[in-house]
Amino acid sequence: MFKSKMSKIAAILALFIVVGLFAWLIVLPFVSLTGYPPSDRMQVWYLPSPDYVSADFNVSAVEAILNDLDANGTCINETILAEHIPLEGVAVNETFAEYFSLIGERKTGASPPFFPSLSQYCGHANYSRTGSYDRYMAGEWYFDDSEEFSRAEKKLYQYLEEHGRVSTVELNINKGSRYTPKNFDATKYESETTSGYFLVYKNTFGREGDYFIVYYGVVGPVDLPNQTPFLKALIADRYPTGSGIVGDLKS
Repeated sequence: MFKSKMSKIAAILALFIVVGLFAWLIVLPFVSLTGYPPSDRMQVWYLPSPDYVSADFNVSAVEAILNDLDANGTCINETILAEHIPLEGVAVNETFAEYFSLIGERKTGASPPFFPSLSQYCGHANYSRTGSYDRYMAGEWYFDDSEEFSRAEKKLYQYLEEHGRVSTVELNINKGSRYTPKNFDATKYESETTSGYFLVYKNTFGREGDYFIVYYGVVGPVDLPNQTPFLKALIADRYPTGSGIVGDLKS
């Protein structure tokens, strides 16, 4: 009798354990997603706003260095810039408006100008820089489906090849003492309407299924190497700090 009762109790406990483990394995993946913004909130997630940038990133000093290099007849490229301009100071947690101003508002649900429509979740913003007439633009497309993202990536790359010059370059930024230097590949795009860098962010929220294509560029015909330090500052403003993947566009 006693053994029979013990057997029943053991069986019930075993059943509860099995059901509990089953519920944990099934429910946990869904629970871990709670708290993340919905897709329509992602479309301007990586567009800079007047919240950040570094006190060490001295725009006037950078312009003086560029002027000296130009006066000496130095051919300015990414290698020369890396040797002469200290970009280690590009960081978050300082006043963005000290160097850049947001022109108007970040536009949600509106595809970035100069480029094809790639996703319903998209946005762009325009910026000016202190002491300059240059105009900058950041654009973003968000995808929550890997196949849709892959199709859009190929469509965009083909468009870029047809309308400008495309290449892959390595960029480096540093987000301050709390972060190690960030090295990553980017897609460099140069045209008469806009020139800048495309980046792809994948799974930056610690979950699979998030894909961003982000563009940081200058409006109009420009010498892109001269503008690279400032575009790096814009990139650093919203550079992801999670465990995701950062890279260039794939053809």
